[in-house]
Amino acid sequence: MFEKLEIKRSFYNHFSNEMDKNGALPLFYEILSYGNAYVVGGFFRDFLLNKKSRDIDVIVDIDNDLLLEILKNNALQYAVNRHGGIKVIFKHYTLDIWTISNNWAFKNNLVKLNNEDKLNSIAKGCFYNYDALVINIMDYSYNLRFFKDFFQNKTLNILQEKSLYKNLNPSVEANILRSIYLKKEFQISMSNNTFYYLLKKIGQLSDKYDSVQDHLRLVKKSYPKYNLVTDLDITQFIHYLKYDVNPNNQLSLDL
Repeated sequence: MFEKLEIKRSFYNHFSNEMDKNGALPLFYEILSYGNAYVVGGFFRDFLLNKKSRDIDVIVDIDNDLLLEILKNNALQYAVNRHGGIKVIFKHYTLDIWTISNNWAFKNNLVKLNNEDKLNSIAKGCFYNYDALVINIMDYSYNLRFFKDFFQNKTLNILQEKSLYKNLNPSVEANILRSIYLKKEFQISMSNNTFYYLLKKIGQLSDKYDSVQDHLRLVKKSYPKYNLVTDLDITQFIHYLKYDVNPNNQLSLDL
């Protein structure tokens, strides 16, 4: 379905209009005068799926000190999180912006940055294939390879096989909730790589908390986008991860 879209021109208009309404265009103009900027994940995906976005994730190919200086020059209020990401609040959007050097996958040398094909490198640095779509807002070139795989194969996959990559990902509970949400929303299966990761993390949470279900329900309150996920969905998902898998190690329950 994506080949039929005039993606470059349509996204240029969409992005420009949305950022203009939020007063964010001067920020991007200044960033682009120094280097490239890449919209990653949800904002681009929502555009393709004709959905409304609440936030936008951007990776910029400039020095982090320069990025902070640009934010100050534009009189923007921002906060830097413990992982080096920067959050800026606009009128209708929350902007989460990272420099390539501060992106966790590249910073920890978990994904190799190919300077000749940064679109593909950035896509590979995303955790799930569902989120691995990238567009360069300098020339509107894009990478949809892994995202298209998600829909064509109806399978949620963690793009990297390395244990270190998966273990260093700081969003364990969010990754679990996301898998429950995506299975329920799209009736997908899990790749073996994804399945074993989820099973392992559920086990680790079981060692840490009296009730994994209660812990995930509590965490879910911080993620309004997962309101579709019910308490019963969480309980059933954990049960089927542990006990009711088919011989191919795929989840057998459509939540």
